[in-house]
Amino acid sequence: MTRRMLAAGAAVVAMAALAAPAEAKKMVYSPVVHEDEKEVEYYVDWHEDGAGDDVVGHELSFEYGFAPKDMVALYGVWEGVSGEDPTFTNYQVEWIHQVFEQGERAWDFGTYMEYQVADKGGADSVEFKALFEKTLSASTVTINGIFEKQIGENAQEGTEAGYAARWALRRWPAVTPAVEAYGDVGEIQDMANGGDQPHILGPVVDLKLPGGLSWEVGALFGLTHGSEDVRVKTQLAVEWY
Repeated sequence: MTRRMLAAGAAVVAMAALAAPAEAKKMVYSPVVHEDEKEVEYYVDWHEDGAGDDVVGHELSFEYGFAPKDMVALYGVWEGVSGEDPTFTNYQVEWIHQVFEQGERAWDFGTYMEYQVADKGGADSVEFKALFEKTLSASTVTINGIFEKQIGENAQEGTEAGYAARWALRRWPAVTPAVEAYGDVGEIQDMANGGDQPHILGPVVDLKLPGGLSWEVGALFGLTHGSEDVRVKTQLAVEWY
């Protein structure tokens, strides 16, 4: 068990040195899935782009645990400048596979695959994430190592690499405070200098509401001069079995 924990920890450190595309949805994924779980989620975030415009992203998704260790999700994605109607940009299909779950104080591991279909004129992309999670007595640590590549005739970028990480305190059944971090080193073949890499960090709170509803709200702040100054995100979800 100790050797497996050390191996998983080494893999986590390696993955944490990588980074996620700056415009992607800011969400940390757990490797643990539940059969027959169904969930509808509506996600919105706001940030300021390099031109100084306020960009608002919207995502609507449906998730389904179709097997004991497998979950799929279908997303629609919209984006627009604040004050204007959002424009549909793409839809994507996700698949999370739980490789193993070892229980409290051991690393759980899973994989995430995503295919993103862009609106006409854009490039499709595929994304792979290695999902690690360790549950302690009163908290949970989750780390995602992320790789993304554009494909098709409109592809313009190489393979990008990234991370997403979360530490959550589990002391109250209805409220879960957490800290999340996201980063980006750019293309593996041509990684950006440290100060040019976008890395953001900030507090997030999850609230459990009656009727299977949950609400998440958070604010993420830039750590380098290559980062956005602030990103605010929120998600409302309802799940059932």
